[in-house]
Amino acid sequence: ISIRNIQSRNFQGIRHINSYTSVPGVLDYDLFSPKENSSLPPVIFLHGLLGNRRNNRSAAKLLSDQLNTHFIVPDLRNHGTSFHAVPMNYKTMSDDISKLIENLPSTIPRHHGFIILGHSMGAKVAMIHALRYPKTIKGVVSIDNIPYTNPENSFVEFQKFHIGLQTLNWCIKTHPDWSLNELKNYLKKWVEPNEIIVNFWLSNVVSKNKKLIAKVPFEVLNNSIEDILQWRMENFGDLEPLANQSETPPLLIIKANYSKFVGNDIHTHAISKYFPQYSVEPIDAGHWLVTERKLEFVRIVKDWIKSKN
Repeated sequence: ISIRNIQSRNFQGIRHINSYTSVPGVLDYDLFSPKENSSLPPVIFLHGLLGNRRNNRSAAKLLSDQLNTHFIVPDLRNHGTSFHAVPMNYKTMSDDISKLIENLPSTIPRHHGFIILGHSMGAKVAMIHALRYPKTIKGVVSIDNIPYTNPENSFVEFQKFHIGLQTLNWCIKTHPDWSLNELKNYLKKWVEPNEIIVNFWLSNVVSKNKKLIAKVPFEVLNNSIEDILQWRMENFGDLEPLANQSETPPLLIIKANYSKFVGNDIHTHAISKYFPQYSVEPIDAGHWLVTERKLEFVRIVKDWIKSKN
């Protein structure tokens, strides 16, 4: 195990941050440890499609400090510095979470179970994992996603990801000598004018020796988009066997009001079928609400976790 210590001076109460890497078949992750442990379960915080664990570091630091519990922030498969593998669907990503838990340091308490947070794609991973292992997961926070197939008006957003991934892959193969700025300008002109989104995509590309290199397998991610949109574990499987369980953990859905991923028409029957103890908390933000409204997000999550534990 390779452990890299990162000292944190800006967040009072956080003792240290460790980055765990280089364990074959186990997700790479950051671990935020509190100065003193509370009785709250440790928390696992998952990113979305084309994201990585760096997206959630700041919010995780704040929450670990305020809740006095461990925060485990991994890179999902085919993202960040974690391993690349196929297939990439919700079953394999949930299996990766199980293996991650098995390989956590012995200093992390397990007797309280775990709380799991996830944004976008990571939210569906979190919900599905909670349904598969309700005795281990004690609470779920779904950030701008729902436990059913996303609404039709969100398809344009998934299509944008699809085109973006195709274009990134094409540009790197066809124009490897471009600079990151040239790639950025091309994407802004032909795919996505929003610079924030383009910069988010470009976090998965590096220029090394004046050559563009993909840090993640764009083709694998592109081929997984249909599975990510659906509410299912595998290519042709659904989650019906996991519905109506007697010991399902509570669910909080944080809905971004300016995003199409959840939409205004909440299907309460579809949610309660899987998570009878659920609540919806709207927030005036776009899809990337963790960074857009970080302090409000932290407050909502902190209050909910305390109320349920």
